[in-house]
Amino acid sequence: MATPSLKLRLHVLGSKIHKWLAIFVGVQVLLWMGTGALMSFLDLEEVRSEHVVSREQEALPADAPLPAWGANDGTLAAVSTRSLDGDAVTEIRKVDGSVSLHDPVTGRKLPPISAATARSIALRAWTGPRTTIEGARLVHEPVGTEFRGPFPAWQVAYADEASTRLYIDASSGTLGAARSDTWRLFDFIWGLHIMDWTERDRINSWWLLLFGIGGTIIALSGFVLLANRMPRLRRRAKKSKLA
Repeated sequence: MATPSLKLRLHVLGSKIHKWLAIFVGVQVLLWMGTGALMSFLDLEEVRSEHVVSREQEALPADAPLPAWGANDGTLAAVSTRSLDGDAVTEIRKVDGSVSLHDPVTGRKLPPISAATARSIALRAWTGPRTTIEGARLVHEPVGTEFRGPFPAWQVAYADEASTRLYIDASSGTLGAARSDTWRLFDFIWGLHIMDWTERDRINSWWLLLFGIGGTIIALSGFVLLANRMPRLRRRAKKSKLA
């Protein structure tokens, strides 16, 4: 029996590699294409809830006093006087990342913002259709992939159709992440897309690398099969013309 030619052996090997890798990688390739297409249809502004939550800084009252009591001991990173829920406050940020609010006149340190203040800030920030606040709770640890700090923070839930939640820094009253059902859908399909089903922030996992290499091999083996079949297709075309 004649030994198969190198070309035939390459064809058989390419067929096997192409077939089995296609079965193994095909589902994830389908997810890549499907989730990529779906993400392209989602409005990024809506994903971030920018269409309903305004991050525009409140204007400082005209008669707001400026601090004359501050002293820099070498640990200050920034000092600013701004409006918080309609009142003037002085925010002090230190080089270690800590933030505190103070009375602009006396320098007295103010307590972390209350639930009532967090609700009021959230209502001021809301620019979407009229809604109410369902509740506010203080969180001290990550809320899934939805919010990862800084802590402590107030989680304020709106009563809108998209179940929007706004996170507010309890130390400074600044707005953090705004999350809605649209964002949660985007986050889920993003996790499928990058094959990081838990943290959803790693784009260099071994799973992604493995399937990426597998997809490349499928494409290359497909080209090998195509190159081997082209002469055969040409011969068939010639025979059909002569017939």
